[in-house]
Amino acid sequence: MVAALGWPSHAVAQPAAQEMLGTWAKSGRCSVPTERLVVTPTTVAMGEGKPAAIVFYTHEVSGRPTLRWAAQGEVANVQYVEPDTLAFYGMGWGMGGPTAAYRRCSP
Repeated sequence: MVAALGWPSHAVAQPAAQEMLGTWAKSGRCSVPTERLVVTPTTVAMGEGKPAAIVFYTHEVSGRPTLRWAAQGEVANVQYVEPDTLAFYGMGWGMGGPTAAYRRCSP
């Protein structure tokens, strides 16, 4: 028996949505560089780390706009929950609730 695993056909990869772009911080702690999450159309940088390539899905499995790391084997994802909140799922989709909440920082 052979099983093919993949994302649903309605999940179309494209640049991150405008409303997700910018600087966010864990629990709103924008003044602490290690707590930041910076989203560009094609990358995410966490804390003081280097930007990593991402893939954006408009309506992922959860039904919410979602960023996934492009690196093979990376299961973490970020979902757009509301205008000022991103939810970080460090264990991946379906593995419990978010492991962190990020609030939008002022421009």
